[in-house]
Amino acid sequence: MLKYIVMTIQEIFKSEERNKDNLFDIHFYMEGAFWRAYEWSAYLSRIFPSELTEEERLKVLKKATKDYKDGYVQVGLRLPSFKKYFPSLMENEELMEVNDKHIILHAKSFFKEENFLDYKKVLSKWKSGIHFTVNEKKKLKEIKLGNKEEEVTNNQSADSLIKEIISYPIENKNLVESLQFLSHIRDTLIKISNKER
Repeated sequence: MLKYIVMTIQEIFKSEERNKDNLFDIHFYMEGAFWRAYEWSAYLSRIFPSELTEEERLKVLKKATKDYKDGYVQVGLRLPSFKKYFPSLMENEELMEVNDKHIILHAKSFFKEENFLDYKKVLSKWKSGIHFTVNEKKKLKEIKLGNKEEEVTNNQSADSLIKEIISYPIENKNLVESLQFLSHIRDTLIKISNKER
């Protein structure tokens, strides 16, 4: 059975805060069969120097979340694909820290530091050019409804909750999205339970 790391959105953002010493570390976390990098690590993964064309580089997904209005970005790959996307890094084992749930690639020697003096601005500009997928736009719209959605949730019955669970496409969701959905279900059940008392 595969082990995986469970991280909240807040933990992801905290892990991606950088200073001069770790500015060019790329963090990948295991989620099922995939290794995912988020935020700044996703950016570094995407622009890592290689012979790959723009179309061949890692695909970036922008995910909606109620905790952060601009969402978050991620890339994902399977373990054998690290050689394809990080060939020069894979040749030097001293530049990698590997355990069963977390991989850190120390990529400082592959980037020019002066290009990234304010990494938060660089990341923000890059993220603003990445669009949400259709499903994520729908999710973002639901998040923005805020209070209206809360009213719907407050009026939700156990039957409609069961329908929502059955129709949720969990096989197409990553671990973070699934945990967010589980949290939503728990919160809704608590509200239904409190309303019936």
